[in-house]
Amino acid sequence: MFEMNDQEAGLLVAVQRGIPVAERPFAALAERCGTSESEVISFVQRLLDSGEARRFGAVFDSRRLGYCSALCCMRIPEEQIPTVAQHIVALRGVTHAYQRGWVDELPLESAGAPGEQEWPNFWFTLAAPANSFSRELDALRAKCAPYNIYELPALNRFKIDVVFDLRKGPRDEQMEARPAIDLNSAESYELTPAQQAIVRYLEGDLPVTADFYGQLANHLGLDKGALLETLTLWQKSGVMRRIGLLLRHRKVGFLANGMCCWNVPQAEIPEVGRRVSGCPEVTHCYERPMLESFPFNLFAMIHTTAWQDTQSLFQRIADDCGLSGGQLLLSVREYKKTSMQFF
Repeated sequence: MFEMNDQEAGLLVAVQRGIPVAERPFAALAERCGTSESEVISFVQRLLDSGEARRFGAVFDSRRLGYCSALCCMRIPEEQIPTVAQHIVALRGVTHAYQRGWVDELPLESAGAPGEQEWPNFWFTLAAPANSFSRELDALRAKCAPYNIYELPALNRFKIDVVFDLRKGPRDEQMEARPAIDLNSAESYELTPAQQAIVRYLEGDLPVTADFYGQLANHLGLDKGALLETLTLWQKSGVMRRIGLLLRHRKVGFLANGMCCWNVPQAEIPEVGRRVSGCPEVTHCYERPMLESFPFNLFAMIHTTAWQDTQSLFQRIADDCGLSGGQLLLSVREYKKTSMQFF
């Protein structure tokens, strides 16, 4: 990781949040950040060349594109995890896969520790077209037998904001809490074959140039104005979340991450979910169904630079939000992390 001053760290946040849909997007972003277009382009390219960023491209909402997705979990004997994981990570629709549990660096009496409980220890996300999701999951269950796969689809989304902030100076400690999105009622947005081709191109590694959208339009054989109009519509409708930089979080120093889980009374979930998602360190926050083998319904992901910091952050969020009895499942081994490929 190359050293960054506070202005560069602020720029890093901005390019992760995404460039505007505009004639000269990097110039517009540079103006907001108090730098030049060429400096922004050079900065992004430097992160891509160093491997600290995994791609510059679009991030889409899978449900809006007619896909179904779910967090899945399993309880697998430790020695069998690598073998079972091979079946799971081979699937194109699996974008994230982790072994989760506790680490020796933290005492077992720490808040969030599993104690004597044996929780699911392998977690992954699976996405597939809605009409084939169940078949793909059933086929995976057959491959992974006798170890069962439990499905935890998101019911409400309070936050998805995967932005890593390296700034050391003062910054906002509390983000604006957003209303929950009921994912059971989220409508899909039917795309034409030509629009699907745009998605397939934008979800890849895009060239970082001053005339960014002009170059995209030329590659796709489209008028630049028409492309900008389409992307503006997609952003407003929630089909496309952003076009920005996606980091390899471990490469930039965020070596420790964990999934925070709490059992929240049903009537309190909307308010508690908003409060948890208001913590700037939380990248994801969802309501999920409760399992008999894992009795928690509010899930949040946090990332820090060290395990002790992760545990301390879990405790602070719990204290600030009036939560108790939660569990912190630390990501002790990463088996897969990639972006979804649609159509």
